[in-house]
Amino acid sequence: MAALPPAPRRLLAALTGAVLLLALPAAAETPRAELGKRLRRFETAWQEADAATRARAVAPMSAAVRGFFSLDLVTAARELDRAWFAVRAAAPPDTAERRTIAFAATAAPLLADAAEETITVSVAPFYEADADGQGGQDATPAAGAATLRLAVLDAAGTTLAERAFPWPAPAEPVAWRAGPLPEGDHALVAERVDGERRIPFARIGISRATGLAARLAALSAAREGMAGRGSPTARATVTMLAGILEALAADRGQETDYPALRVLETAEALAADPGPERIAGAAPGGDLWLALSDGRLEVPVRLRAPAGAAGPLPVLFLHHGAGGSENMFFDACGAGRAVGLGVERGWLVVAPRQGLFGLPLDVATMLDILAESFPIDRRRVFLVGHSMGAGQVARQVGLAPDAVAAAVALGGGAGAPGGEAAGRVPWFVGAGEQDFGRRGAEGLAARLAAAGTRVERHLYPDVEH
Repeated sequence: MAALPPAPRRLLAALTGAVLLLALPAAAETPRAELGKRLRRFETAWQEADAATRARAVAPMSAAVRGFFSLDLVTAARELDRAWFAVRAAAPPDTAERRTIAFAATAAPLLADAAEETITVSVAPFYEADADGQGGQDATPAAGAATLRLAVLDAAGTTLAERAFPWPAPAEPVAWRAGPLPEGDHALVAERVDGERRIPFARIGISRATGLAARLAALSAAREGMAGRGSPTARATVTMLAGILEALAADRGQETDYPALRVLETAEALAADPGPERIAGAAPGGDLWLALSDGRLEVPVRLRAPAGAAGPLPVLFLHHGAGGSENMFFDACGAGRAVGLGVERGWLVVAPRQGLFGLPLDVATMLDILAESFPIDRRRVFLVGHSMGAGQVARQVGLAPDAVAAAVALGGGAGAPGGEAAGRVPWFVGAGEQDFGRRGAEGLAARLAAAGTRVERHLYPDVEH
């Protein structure tokens, strides 16, 4: 077999890594959640930093991207933390902080009955901080001076239970008798405490529901009896959400912290009344996970609707890159900023899951399905895609140019959509100066311009993929 040139080799490596990541079983997804939380922490600090400070993050972030696509998630996590330390406003980390931030935690049960009294917590290094090559003063406290604090917080941040253990963290899982917790979606927080100094290093979503076993059994029975009732999307969504809830109740780690009580209540509402209008009623006030279905094919999406919006809703579709999912733009990319900005403008924000072979349903079909539940402004439908998602945007514009008001491709590209109608869609094409997807983005922009399309190009200095 002839050797591939450098660019296709990089693409093949990226796609191979993505295939392996997407093939991981549910129990192996906790590392993805760790990476997502570390990326979100970095993105939040990066947005607050000035240009000179941001430039310091290019090298570690490039290394993190390479680690992700080569499935070296330990290296990816370490480099994400190095990038965060480089851009945050706080003082450079000392040894105590670097070693603490390297830790990760898991908790069980993630979803349980409100009467459950015990939380089993495991705390261990996600990577070896001493091997990360960073400097910093050695401010490690004397043995026995620091403690590990575990706390459960409700949605308002009120402490529901807390317990301290000696630091370093226990080598074996700890069965913590936290007592019964009220029904709700809560957070377990782990931090190192040394006198007045606190170093939080983990935050895990846990949920409690009254009468959980009976409710899950009733949901399962209702799911079996939904054949032919209501909309295909409601039926597919109940099945998908029931699977998520069963996984959480069995302590199979997921890639995001699902608000499981809210998910359960949504599934119960749709099982009782699977009409499309019920979907819109469940959307405002929080994120909604749906399986959009035309009765034959379906695509998982995560969406957020503006609260109290009047009139038809513009729609923003966010297309993730290889190895990502519908949670990527909500949880990690830009720390969810694209989602927040869209909702602030009164838009319905929708992130569909795509595989390596594209979307099961095209944007035009998804709009038709969404229009069954939401008042859609079809004159204002916007597409944004990153990396592999940039190519998906080009494909969707080519399939239905008259359905798209504007398109954005970031850090990647593909063949420009053809046809006279496709040329009427204005484009924004951007890439980082150090982005391995820069060539694809520039190629897309050049092909669009050559076809007479109105395209705005932007190259971001000191930015990687």
